[in-house]
Amino acid sequence: MNIAEAILKYLREVGVDHIFGIPAGIIGPIYDALIDVDMKPIITKNEAGAAYMAARYASTSGKLAVCAGAGAVGVGNMMNGIADAMRAKAPLLIITGYVNRWQIGKGAIQEMDAQDIVRPITKYSNTVMNEADVLAELDKAVRIALTPPFGPVHISIPIDVQRMEAPNVLPEAPNLADLQVVRSNPKELEDAVSLLNEAEQGIIMVGRGGRAVAEEIMQLSERLQWPIITTPSAKGIIPGDFPLNLGNYGFSSTDAAMEYVTTSQSSCILILGTSLGEASTCNFNDMLVEGRKVIHVDRDAREIGKVFKTDAPVLADLKDALPYFLEHAKPSSASYKKPLPLNEAYERNHTGLSLRLFLEKLSKVMPNDTRYVCDIGEFTNFVLKYLEIPAGGDFEINLNYGAMGSAMAGGPGLYLADSSRPVAVIAGDGSFFMNGTEVLTAKEYELPVIYFIINNAMLSYVDRGQKFLYNRTMPDYKQDRISIADMMRIAGIPSMSVSHLEDMDDIPGFVRERVGPCIIEVNTDGSEPAPILDRLKALKHK
Repeated sequence: MNIAEAILKYLREVGVDHIFGIPAGIIGPIYDALIDVDMKPIITKNEAGAAYMAARYASTSGKLAVCAGAGAVGVGNMMNGIADAMRAKAPLLIITGYVNRWQIGKGAIQEMDAQDIVRPITKYSNTVMNEADVLAELDKAVRIALTPPFGPVHISIPIDVQRMEAPNVLPEAPNLADLQVVRSNPKELEDAVSLLNEAEQGIIMVGRGGRAVAEEIMQLSERLQWPIITTPSAKGIIPGDFPLNLGNYGFSSTDAAMEYVTTSQSSCILILGTSLGEASTCNFNDMLVEGRKVIHVDRDAREIGKVFKTDAPVLADLKDALPYFLEHAKPSSASYKKPLPLNEAYERNHTGLSLRLFLEKLSKVMPNDTRYVCDIGEFTNFVLKYLEIPAGGDFEINLNYGAMGSAMAGGPGLYLADSSRPVAVIAGDGSFFMNGTEVLTAKEYELPVIYFIINNAMLSYVDRGQKFLYNRTMPDYKQDRISIADMMRIAGIPSMSVSHLEDMDDIPGFVRERVGPCIIEVNTDGSEPAPILDRLKALKHK
């Protein structure tokens, strides 16, 4: 057994079942060893797609994902996906190859020091020159990736080291339960409950960290009769039809969420599992916390108090904190009734298909348990404000890093992490042109991902933003309309077009029992005003 095979056998013991990437000469022994180890390679069209795919696999499942490629051009292409994983706190291991040790410093093909390139966007990065250290370094990196807060790690291994004989005994796979313990402070929990019980009205703000405790959050909301607002990254964690869910707050808030934050008499806000970044706070606007006692619960100490002054900081896992709150918080005798609809009435102030109306209808024609993966573009604002995720559904976005094309590749990663439910990607034509070739990866592996491509034949976010910020724009942001549906049909991908709302009635039959991916092109003209002022104001010079 050589070291490459030993690496894979150790990862198999950790629970890894896929490796994402593109083979290359200096990582060749790893890919050769896949033939002898029960682990499936997912060969993508670009290393960037592999890293995005692995990041989405990890961020939604909480399982370790692995991405393997060359240490020079390969890791260069992976950079955005690694950074995406870092901002999403996704447990991702990147393994890169390096030239033979005797070649280092002589100008060998694909010689580049990947260790220092990725160090700023990983929790740990190291090049292993001594064959005796490889498995210990691998074990160390994996443990770091899987210790809260999760994140990407990287090891680089010269090709001659990969080929060398491995020791007979592999490191023992980490006990995840031991690694992931975040010990809470009873006094912090007591102080938080005291504030909960003192407040007559309050708000519960749910971030991505609430994914595993949605039921407990809803129970607490009902007990306190405090409405819930969700950050963009937490959209879908609480079902849209939950009676106390006011929907998205921050980047493209629902009107109901914004109204409650700005006008309610609530004297306390309970913040659960969010870093309170720009996208979650309307550009760090303190109207969220002004005049309110702030309780912030997170398992990452770096996030608490970073943005707003916190009256009751609680370093804890929500799986521990929520049961404590449910046991000790006093039930309210009040009764909160959320306003319906959550957004002001639609006004036809544009030409062409309404993206708002399309999204408001989308969850009615798609299966209730669909897991939506949202890409980045002007359409994202519409999705966050108007798409309702029903009970059983889910939603995934990494707005904090904001990489166009990330969901085009991320969708297949989501399906590989959980194939029990449909996966639907919502992306724009700009995102498609960046990473659309990963649709072919989904085709080759028969992954039935449904791609909704919003095609307005322009970089509308850029165009509208330039007009807002500088009172002018340029024609180069628009392009000749290209039928993405026609392009994909040539590649053997089933495709349909939606140009009118009535066309959506054909979607249920079209997506039913697909073996591989399909494309639904949504043709708009980009004239519908988007709810984008928060982002544009953040870019405006103060």
